[in-house]
Amino acid sequence: MKPILKVDNIRDWDQFTIDNEPIKSIDLMERASNVFVNWLIENIGIINQKILIIASKGNKGDGLQ
Repeated sequence: MKPILKVDNIRDWDQFTIDNEPIKSIDLMERASNVFVNWLIENIGIINQKILIIASKGNKGDGLQ
């Protein structure tokens, strides 16, 4: 399975955002988590259900909530 986005690129984008907004890394990961969960709710209808998120390399912001 080929990744859609490369880990190095994501790390570079994260660092660019942290350096230029400015925003702390943990706050950026929380933002990513909120966007991910809102996307799930709006597009898949997952609400008030337990789901398992398997996160690979990176800061795991999408796995915070």
